[in-house]
Amino acid sequence: MAGTVKRMVDYLKARIDLGTLKPGDRLPPTSALEKQFMISDNAVYRGIALLKAEGYVTSQQGRGVFVADRRRLIAGEKRIAGITQAGETIHHLRSERVQAPDWVADHLGEDECVNRVRTVNRGDEVVQASQSWVRIAVADVVPEIDEPQACDPTWQALYQDRSGNPVKVASKTVDVRTTTLEEREAFGLDADRDVLVMRSVYVTGNTVIGVGESAYAPGHPLVLT
Repeated sequence: MAGTVKRMVDYLKARIDLGTLKPGDRLPPTSALEKQFMISDNAVYRGIALLKAEGYVTSQQGRGVFVADRRRLIAGEKRIAGITQAGETIHHLRSERVQAPDWVADHLGEDECVNRVRTVNRGDEVVQASQSWVRIAVADVVPEIDEPQACDPTWQALYQDRSGNPVKVASKTVDVRTTTLEEREAFGLDADRDVLVMRSVYVTGNTVIGVGESAYAPGHPLVLT
């Protein structure tokens, strides 16, 4: 990476990290960045691409480039790192089209959606069992959601980047309920147990495009980010 591009990227990162540029703020136009750092427009575009890849900014078609709300939705490796702790790995089990369960239908409607299932493991132990239900229309933009494997970096980040529509976590709720049969099998439990469950709702504009639910194995701490 050319030194002048690095200087621009480091400068913008520092302003975002310090809060001088806040979530939702628009970045200076390309022409201003060209003049400030004495680089070409292509160099500015490369720098913006690097900032996007690290989840610092998002683009909105026809509007410009804006500082991302990294407290609510962190893309790429940083988001994956937030899901797992040291020594933990993500295992994607399946992805299939299903009718939305009742609580999911309250958000997505009763139409078919894509159900993605994964576990977070620490060695051979499952510490978290998670599912997401994604609106079918998202598959038109992110066909990877129909595959039983991780989206790179996440389906939310891919949708946001490709569509130009910001994706936000509209709400997070935490509750306690009895394990399902699938969760008991995943956690290796031989009887019903109470588990902590966190549900998240993802929106773009006023439209809910996905919901997620994570159940945490007994004794495994829930960390809210």
